[in-house]
Amino acid sequence: MTDSIPARDQVDLTNCDREPIHIPGAILPHGAMLVLDGTSLRVLQAAGDTESLLGRPVSALLSRPLDDLFSSEQINRLRALSLEPDLVKPRHLLDPALRIAGGAPLDASAHRVEGDLVLEFEAPATDDAFITDPLAAVQLMVEGFSAAPSLFLLCQMATASVRRVAQYDRVMIYRFMPDGSGWVIAESRAPELEPFLELHYPAADIPQQARALYLRSWLRLITQVDYDPAPLTPELNPRTDKPLDMSHAILRDVSPIHREYLRNMGINASMSISIIVAGKLWGLIACHNDSPRRLPRHLRAVCELFGSMFSLQLEARERSEQFEARLASRKILQELMLNLAGVEDYAYGLTQQTPNLLDYIHGGDIALDGQRGGGVAVRVEGATTSLGATPDKAQITALTEWLTSYMTETEGVFATDRLSEIYPPARDFADVASGLLVIAVSRDPSDFILWFRPELVETALWAGDPEKPMISGPNGDRLSPRKSFEVWKQTVRNRALPWTVAEVDSAFDLRVSLLQVVLRRIEAASQERVKAHERDKLLMAELDHRVKNTLANIQALVTQSSRNAASLTGFVEGLDRRIHSMAKAHSLLTQSRWAGVSIEGLLTEELGSYIQGSGVVHLEGDDAVLTPKSALSLSLTLHELATNAAKFGSLSRTEGQVSVLWRLADDGSLILTWRETGGPHVVPPTRRGFGSGLIERALAMETGGKATIDYAPTGVVCEIMLPKSALVEIGDRTLMRVEPSEGPVLTYEIPDKPRLLIVEDSYLVILTLEAMCEELSWTVVGPATRLDEAITLAQTGTFDAALLDVNLDGEMSWDVAGILKDRGIPFAFSTGYDQANIFPDHLVGSPILAKPYSMVEVESRLRRMMSHNASGETA
Repeated sequence: MTDSIPARDQVDLTNCDREPIHIPGAILPHGAMLVLDGTSLRVLQAAGDTESLLGRPVSALLSRPLDDLFSSEQINRLRALSLEPDLVKPRHLLDPALRIAGGAPLDASAHRVEGDLVLEFEAPATDDAFITDPLAAVQLMVEGFSAAPSLFLLCQMATASVRRVAQYDRVMIYRFMPDGSGWVIAESRAPELEPFLELHYPAADIPQQARALYLRSWLRLITQVDYDPAPLTPELNPRTDKPLDMSHAILRDVSPIHREYLRNMGINASMSISIIVAGKLWGLIACHNDSPRRLPRHLRAVCELFGSMFSLQLEARERSEQFEARLASRKILQELMLNLAGVEDYAYGLTQQTPNLLDYIHGGDIALDGQRGGGVAVRVEGATTSLGATPDKAQITALTEWLTSYMTETEGVFATDRLSEIYPPARDFADVASGLLVIAVSRDPSDFILWFRPELVETALWAGDPEKPMISGPNGDRLSPRKSFEVWKQTVRNRALPWTVAEVDSAFDLRVSLLQVVLRRIEAASQERVKAHERDKLLMAELDHRVKNTLANIQALVTQSSRNAASLTGFVEGLDRRIHSMAKAHSLLTQSRWAGVSIEGLLTEELGSYIQGSGVVHLEGDDAVLTPKSALSLSLTLHELATNAAKFGSLSRTEGQVSVLWRLADDGSLILTWRETGGPHVVPPTRRGFGSGLIERALAMETGGKATIDYAPTGVVCEIMLPKSALVEIGDRTLMRVEPSEGPVLTYEIPDKPRLLIVEDSYLVILTLEAMCEELSWTVVGPATRLDEAITLAQTGTFDAALLDVNLDGEMSWDVAGILKDRGIPFAFSTGYDQANIFPDHLVGSPILAKPYSMVEVESRLRRMMSHNASGETA
């Protein structure tokens, strides 16, 4: 929060940032580590307390096979792990099969580094209350989150939840500010400890390379500050002749500078949980203990999952608040535009009528006398109209002349809370205009609307002097962790209250509205604006209703899936499948503008992957259209039936079949029968899980229908009745049937080691596609994240197929598709758009993968495309 950093300190920070904390060459001494050759599984390196944990000293393990350490079953398991290409982060083995010394259990984890398999071992904490049911700890930690009325109380609840389960003396939420410094915004602590709440910490306290590791790994644990690191033997990997990269290692040795920092703070043990919002490091959940604290492995997994869930909750909360603010601003914007329709001078209309521009975007907080701070000025054709506290007209004229050249590379909107740092003459009027938000209405002449915010003189409380002292040592000058953390006050000047994302978006909305309505001066726009106002009100209300309903359903799925999941993996997989099922139903409803979904279309979409087989699924019934609510309910029911059949029923065997028949009864209701044959012998379950409860109760509660399940020995039979009110369209139409295909399931002959062009601008989607290609031994071309890159690769690249994201940061990929079409290279689009109304005429009928999609869908579609291309057919 200082105005600037002295040049000497900038060099020191760089030195600190260069500390190679990812290759310390040692581990925490309470655990053990083995580095195995990924091919032969011979021990390349070892470290730590191997004698007590593994029954062998380090010297007896090196360059030896694992036959005398692990059983053949364990070795087979390790060999399978060594072949997993995506095993980058440690996989926790909470119910360990790796029992070595005397059959005693071990907490173990495994991950891959440059082709080697890294195993880490610790003694388990078998007496912990949550060791047999880690999901109970997760439920306890997230309890009450949805009821938190504010972001501050949500963060405060999070600190209390982590402290209750992890049992640390102090738990804080440490938020990173735009300048890199940290701010403690929530805290839960033991009563005898001094509070850290509201304290600020300089950016140098957490160097850049440490922040990068926090983005890559959700959790970092330090069991105690004072210890002797256990060196890795030998120091360099014999296979690579390089030090081991421990970026993801749980037992990675801690930087001595950081240990000294913690020691100076009086901390003996710590844990940090990353808070990642929209792919960026938002902050940390920092846990401190005055005595050594070795958190059990299963609780670390719980805390890591909690960090991910809290990050999602935080992101949803921030977006919800932005959405609410956007709704409020849209209402004022509509009124502004309505008022402008009756005036010639839009500068007068925006500043002298009610509402005005300061009602739309305020210039500061409300003062004790009830007046808003800040001001606004409208500069049109060389004339200035102002409202509130602003610089004088000469100063505004000079500022707009500078903005004319400065804003050439912007999208017409610019915001800063420290104007004098980029425009030095602003120091003369910093008291009224330290902050500036401006929109360019036109370029010739240069017309602007400028909001000003006054200087906000702030007193920041720092945990000690943020200027780190220098000491000299054998390795030259380096930053030394400060020894004093007493509260240090600093006065910050020439800064204003920062502009929020919602305020900047509102400025953009106003600019668009002015360009479309005010500058064109079309009389008809006044009448259309009234209608648009009513439509927007209805649209926003309906959108708000549907978004919140969808979020509530997903929240319920998370809760119910977690209660019924046997493991964390089962919880994640089950939740993913159910959300995909909801997404399919939503896509069908979107195509019909939420008018309804045909029952055959819903069945085909949900059971599509099984219909492809020979005689696997048989569909037959009357034509009928379901209401949106009944379609969503039935989609989840069909998903649960299909999932159960694939796991345990008829679809788990090649000879098994599923028959789905439906008919319209005399009273207008719909009767649907799901019948399985040819599967394993059916035994009725001993307890009712979430899936069966969803089938039998959801339809009854949400549609007024009913469903009964008969666990017949020859196959499950489910009878479903939907009342007439669940249907929107029933008629005596042609009977619709989907007959089973004859012949074997198709296999596709594709090129050896095919090359796939990926055109996608989402980093996370790219990572998922690259992982799929690596697993399939396919070669990735690209990826291209911008349109110009994609066009170049499409023209010159060598590949067998392409997957194209429709929208690349606002630019459509039609030109890329056209090039590929001319070259005869098969391609498919991936998109979240409504597919019916987006494609140009020459690309209508192109293959489409609707987001969210599964990797199974992607692989199947690409294989079919490449196979057809190789045989000369049309994909």
